[in-house]
Amino acid sequence: MVEVGYVALAVALVLSAYIALGSFVGATRRIPELTLSSRYALYTLPLVLLVASIALIYAFVTHDFSVRYVAEHSNLAMPTAYTWVAFYAGNAGSLLFLTIVFAILSTIAVYTMRRKLPHTAPYATGILGLVATFFMGIIVFMANPLSRMAVVPPDGQGINPLLVHFGMFIHPPVQMTGLISVAIPFSIAIGAMLARRGGRDEWVELGRIWSMISWLILTLGLMLGAWWAYTILGWGGYWAWDPVENSALMPWLAMSAFIHSVMVQRRRGMFRMWNMVIIILAFTLAQMGMFINRGGAVPSVHSFAQSTMGWLFLMFMGVTLVSSLAVFVWRMDSLRSREKLDSALSREGAFLLQNVLFLIVAFVTLWGSIFPVIFEASQGLTVDGVTVTVGKPYFDRINGPILLVIVLVMGIGPIMPWRRATMRNLLRAMRVPLLVGLITGVVMVAIGIREPVAAFAFAVYGIVAAGIFQEWIRGTMSRHRKGENYLVAFGRLLAANRPRYGGYIVHIGILMLAVGATASSFFGIQRDFVMSPGEQASLGGYTFQYLAMERTSFPDRDKDVARFLVASGDKPLGSMEPSRTFYHNFRIGATNAGIRSTPVEDFYIVPSEFNDDGRAVFRVYVTPLVWWMWFSGPVIFLGTLFALSPQRQPAPTTVRFPAGSRAAKA
Repeated sequence: MVEVGYVALAVALVLSAYIALGSFVGATRRIPELTLSSRYALYTLPLVLLVASIALIYAFVTHDFSVRYVAEHSNLAMPTAYTWVAFYAGNAGSLLFLTIVFAILSTIAVYTMRRKLPHTAPYATGILGLVATFFMGIIVFMANPLSRMAVVPPDGQGINPLLVHFGMFIHPPVQMTGLISVAIPFSIAIGAMLARRGGRDEWVELGRIWSMISWLILTLGLMLGAWWAYTILGWGGYWAWDPVENSALMPWLAMSAFIHSVMVQRRRGMFRMWNMVIIILAFTLAQMGMFINRGGAVPSVHSFAQSTMGWLFLMFMGVTLVSSLAVFVWRMDSLRSREKLDSALSREGAFLLQNVLFLIVAFVTLWGSIFPVIFEASQGLTVDGVTVTVGKPYFDRINGPILLVIVLVMGIGPIMPWRRATMRNLLRAMRVPLLVGLITGVVMVAIGIREPVAAFAFAVYGIVAAGIFQEWIRGTMSRHRKGENYLVAFGRLLAANRPRYGGYIVHIGILMLAVGATASSFFGIQRDFVMSPGEQASLGGYTFQYLAMERTSFPDRDKDVARFLVASGDKPLGSMEPSRTFYHNFRIGATNAGIRSTPVEDFYIVPSEFNDDGRAVFRVYVTPLVWWMWFSGPVIFLGTLFALSPQRQPAPTTVRFPAGSRAAKA
């Protein structure tokens, strides 16, 4: 079976090269048979890669340790359920996963655009073929997951302990899918330029749909990663601006800018050049993310797919960026728009400002992520024996205020009219949101919040939330006056403009995320406790008693579980069992925090150290409103799906004219 998979990988490489070459030659030489053949080759590619994937899975399930990748990322003690995680636990397997997902997405994208964009589709297919060829070339020649070893070990090394967590069944594949999915809207946009159709805006709707799909996948990957870090890394937080975290955040920011900006192009035919630049930057940042995830020179606690081939991804990124910009310059004249920005005080102006702010945050994050590499390359590995790093304070102090302004513009922009607004009309439309924001700020101060930044942030969130609900209420009332009951009126209001109101639902989710992040960052408390069995302590209104520690030994690890009884005031909350597991082969420890989560706050216990005398060190956190961050994920997901759902088109009507009339004769 392994040999069949090995051959399938070689066939996939040939198919990828043929897709790229055949599509470009067929499009430029106007040979429709060749472009059709290349398209069918793309449809075949996922099936061929599926054969290779099944071969690798079979090797894992049968413990075929003659396959190097299987020996490096599994062992006899590994449960079969973790085969899915082991598949992408290393560099070679993750590349195969990335490529098969990319092939599936590319097939769906090309199938949907073949009729809607007949001129663009061959060029887009060629671009997708080039990307697939790059990945398959690396897999076949440098990172083949099905390569065999001359000496077969009796057992494997085992899976990385940090991946033995429910979140790892979902987070890495979702994040990798999000990064590579940016190639789809990129290929549509560049394909439109190559086909000389960039100025006709026919590609915009399909580009918008695929950019939203990519954005949603990146969003889910980021949130799942934050949840994983919160529950298993044991430091009580969820975001540390780690380079691998940033690797998905940067293209997410660029895609956020593109989604908003392409709506202006869809509505008014503006920002054509700007949108092309944004999607080029988004794909470049996605490639940078794949470079970081490949364990390149940028250090990260999250890099589980370590390799020395990260520089190949960097080189491919450079070639892609230069060639894309060359196409942009070559076709620039076809992208010019007759429409101009009438006024900065307009919805278009607000979207443009938001775009610029998104990109500023992306480049600040990029600079903070790669600065240690640049500095060390210019100065040597260390300075006075200390490795240079860029920490969380840098990102918080620079990006935090910019992100808050983005949220504010997110609330003001949709209220502003297209083309031009006057300050008087804007203030009239913003009266209620500004009043709600003012009241929110006053309430924050009244309940004892003395952090001016936090109070101002919550006031901003009040403005944005009030603006969204004001739009919903006004629209519902308008329909109600025409005879619809309130519930039907609200439902039909949402259905009448799904992209707009689906976007509002997404904005509600973003607000929930921002509220949770702000509250947990400014008002969380933590303390370390050294406790012996039977001792009791308290923090933030919670009382917790350390009962005992139980150790369970497995062939590859020792697991220590601490048992606590917890109460809030006089109300018993039950038991909590945080644990710490030490893996002998990897010489690494993994924690699982004990967490009691409510919409108000989280009570969080994590074991730091267990001593031989029975004493143990625990770090305890009380963190407000974190629950709202996790709940925002489903809200954003549903809002995006609603915005993507097909709009019901009004049925055509037949108008009958009297016989003999002028209209009937015409």
